[in-house]
Parts: sequence; C-alpha cells; structure tokens
Amino acid sequence: MLPRGSEGAYMMYTPDGRLVQVEYAAEAAKYGSPVVAVRGKGFAVMVARTKEPDPLLDPMEKIHMVDENIGIAGAGFTGDIQLLVDQARVEAQRHRLVFEDPIDVKTLVNQLGQFMYQFTRYGNVRPLGASLIVIGSDRVGTHIFQLDTRGLLLSGKALAIGKNSEAAISLLRDEYRPDINLKGAINLAVKALSSAEDGESPVEVGIAKGTSFKKMCLKDALDSRE
Repeated sequence: MLPRGSEGAYMMYTPDGRLVQVEYAAEAAKYGSPVVAVRGKGFAVMVARTKEPDPLLDPMEKIHMVDENIGIAGAGFTGDIQLLVDQARVEAQRHRLVFEDPIDVKTLVNQLGQFMYQFTRYGNVRPLGASLIVIGSDRVGTHIFQLDTRGLLLSGKALAIGKNSEAAISLLRDEYRPDINLKGAINLAVKALSSAEDGESPVEVGIAKGTSFKKMCLKDALDSRE
C-alpha cells in the first residue's frame, strides 16, 4: 500500500526512499499477459499467447523480431512495449549501418535499459509501464535478458514476466534442466506459460539459434527439426 498523498510526488523520493511512480509502472507491467523464456545449450526460446481482442480483428502479435538475430516480447502497456520495440529496431539498424554487422544482444539490451532509465529521472515524463524479455544469438553465444520498468537488466537460464509470473518462475525452478533440448524447452516454456495464464489463444514461439531468430506458431516450432 502506497502512502497517502504520495501519488502526486511525481519522480520524487518518499521519506523511506521509494520512487512511487516507478512502483506504479512496475505494477502495470505485472498485469500484462505473461511471457516465458528458456535457454538451452546453443538456443533460447520464448513463448507468449497472441491477443484476440475481437473476432473481426486479426490477432495482435506478442513476439517481435528486432533484427535477424534478436527477438523481444513485453508485458504491460501495449503502446509502451511498441515504443521500446521501435527503439530497439532503431538501435539495431544504427549499429548495422555503422559497423556493417548485427548488434550484440547485450549491447542492445544495455542501450534499451538506458533508454528506459531516462523515464525515471525527470518530473515531466512517466516511467514506461512495460517489462521486456529479449532473446538472441551472437558471436558470444545465446542469451536471455529481462528488463524491468527501471531499466534494470537481468540474465538467466529461464525467465518469466507479466501476470502471475511467480507461478511460472516456480515451475521453471522445479523443472528446468541444464541438458534440456529444444523441444523440451518449448514444452517447458508452454507449461510455465499455462501455469501463469490459462487460455485458448494461439501460442507464439520465438527461437534464437545459431546466428538467427525466427518466430512461428507452436505447431511449427514443435515439428521443426532444427
């Protein structure tokens, strides 16, 4: 529970050292539809359910391709997620134009984190109500990163964001194995996703492997021999 009267303290510290608007933004991200990612030896996968707002509309994509080797999915306000995806694409293209090479995953994530952090520093803007999971492959290896509303960077073997992400993380902690294969990682990620949010919406899968990132439906991902 936030202190009475602190809602108006825009980008001001409370007496106990908290930034109230950043906490509000983090709560908004927690109510977004979940995303789960799992990393194995030489690959990383992410899964999310596409949104179907109306029978007359096409499903809204949840997983976004940033460059040929990197994909992003977010939880929180859709507009804020799209802003961050667009910013990531700009950074990736800028790097490619300058160095004639795809951007390293961690370099991109660091730049996104700095971009998000700027929204926590000034009183005339609001923090972005979105958390991100970024997966990708580069010359260093295969990576999974998480960015929260403060721009804080985390990396790991299995991560989850969004609604009921604690349930997904608990399942991942119990069932993840270091020797997991690609199909097993997809099944584990989908199981963790279902533990966080039941639904009939189609599942999108993003796979980073080698030097490429591909997005596909769940059936194609499970049938893939790559």
